[in-house]
Amino acid sequence: MSGWMAKKNAHTLSTSLLLAVFSFVLLTFGPWPNVLDRYFQDGLIKKRAALHKPSEEIIVIDIDDTSLSALAPVVGKWPWPRSVHAELLEYILAHNPRAVIFDILFSEEDRFRPDGDRYFEEVIASQNNVYLAALEQTLVNPAQAPLLASYPANAGIEKHPGASIAQRAQLLLPKAISNDFWRLGLINLTADDDGRSRRYKLYHDWQGWRMPTMAAKVVSDLSVELPNTASIHIAWAGADAVSFSRLSFATLLSQARGEQHAVPKELLQNRIIIIGSTASGLHDLRDTPISSFHPGSFILASALDNLLNGEQLAPPHKIASFTVGLFLLAFCYLLLTRLSLVPALCGSVTAMIALVIYSAYSLIQHDRIFLTTPILCSILILLTASVLTIHSKNRARYQTLINKFKNLVDPEVVKQILETDNPESLLASKNCKITVLFSDIRGFTQLSESRAPTEVVNLLNRYFELQLSTLFEHKATLDKFIGDAVMAFWGAPIDCDNQAELAIAAALDMIDNLESFKQQYAYKNFDIGIGIHTGDAVVGMVGTPQRYDYTAIGDSVNVASRVEGLTKNRATLLVSESTMLETKSLFEFTHCGEFQVKGRSEPVNVYEVNRRE
Repeated sequence: MSGWMAKKNAHTLSTSLLLAVFSFVLLTFGPWPNVLDRYFQDGLIKKRAALHKPSEEIIVIDIDDTSLSALAPVVGKWPWPRSVHAELLEYILAHNPRAVIFDILFSEEDRFRPDGDRYFEEVIASQNNVYLAALEQTLVNPAQAPLLASYPANAGIEKHPGASIAQRAQLLLPKAISNDFWRLGLINLTADDDGRSRRYKLYHDWQGWRMPTMAAKVVSDLSVELPNTASIHIAWAGADAVSFSRLSFATLLSQARGEQHAVPKELLQNRIIIIGSTASGLHDLRDTPISSFHPGSFILASALDNLLNGEQLAPPHKIASFTVGLFLLAFCYLLLTRLSLVPALCGSVTAMIALVIYSAYSLIQHDRIFLTTPILCSILILLTASVLTIHSKNRARYQTLINKFKNLVDPEVVKQILETDNPESLLASKNCKITVLFSDIRGFTQLSESRAPTEVVNLLNRYFELQLSTLFEHKATLDKFIGDAVMAFWGAPIDCDNQAELAIAAALDMIDNLESFKQQYAYKNFDIGIGIHTGDAVVGMVGTPQRYDYTAIGDSVNVASRVEGLTKNRATLLVSESTMLETKSLFEFTHCGEFQVKGRSEPVNVYEVNRRE
């Protein structure tokens, strides 16, 4: 049975390992890693961002809700006249910034205030470091979009060899400004299929036609080498979505008009300045790992920061992650096959999971993404299978123990056995101190000859049921029935300090039971003898795999049997001197003499026992 169970458990674990490896391969190389892993990685990325400071080179001029409210009485509601932007831009350019980026669309001319457009254009034309936004729109019918070849050359759209002349795209360009002064970059943000923006494209490509995004355009013009990739995985900086230095549009405009001087002039010098919006009504908020409402201007600032400083998060290397994952799974499987206690198993696997998570956290601090959830899911599959296997094995083991002990000891004792750390060790053979009780029916042969066999069997069954209940009540271990005799002992499998006391108390109650039994069934000549001895014996499972019993063997068992034999014509209950010495303060003893017993060279002193008054 145990061999079959061991094979079954090994087969279950092996099957679980195959399932874990299959799941690991599927999660690593299938379409699910981007679903399962990226939210876990987002949490790590956010923690990493909190430990990094954003670049001080970049400042955002924020058209916030306060600015909209402050300027509404002066210039009206949004969109503002272009003269407002021109006025602020002129003030900024006077302080020699490295670049000024408008993260705002000027896609239509202001027909009612054309002078404002011209003023804005003149200010832009005065410098060569002002950048305007372009946006690609998605049409229901792409065939209605203009040909890319039809856009002005100053739009910055590059045609590469093999590009299709029929390629189309709908682009919103800053038509309010003459294309002679355009320095354009696309401000479209790339989102994953869950709607969250994690990457920033360097170029938009239309089958051979290519246009740079805003961050790529500005960095390239600043003579900073761009990475040789189509996009970067943004390495965010700062705990908040608006972590870069920020100035209110209205505050800076007020300073430009000489109304206040709250902003130090040197704050604008040699900086890259982004003019954009966080106002909720202007709908430029995106979902990112840092915030569900991340202003687009600050996402652009993060991309600029990465490109200027050569930073980005390295995407997960699937082969490296797969190799590490296989090693961890193999180690985990080896661990699970060696541990048999669920707490130890869960503790070890929890430590391994914590190590994997900590490793992923450490790697993200060094700008590397590590595929984590495929490994964690696979380990959890193995752990679940192992826990179920151990639970099944423990149930089988406990059931075996219950089957062995349920007819030998009281159910409460069985419960104590099962609650020990290693219940099987209690079955192992050991030398220990026990107290043995033998009880025999006097004149049973004569009784059985005068009655029918079925009546004799019924008589014994009723008697044994009564006395066995008493023995179990006093925490005895039943050794065996020998015809009309009963052998029981105390001190194993559970240690018992007051074993001699319990044995004598059980014997006295058995004598009381006998009197009730004789009156109930009118067996006047029915009598018993009980002998008790305390000493060392070997206790354990004895027999063959087909049949074995939990029993006691040794001189102490022989002495108890001989003491019981001495009760005939002397007393109902006799105990040896060793038992008397253990309990002399608890019961009344009468010395009945010293006797030589068979199989023992030394004589045995026996005592009759009575309860104390």
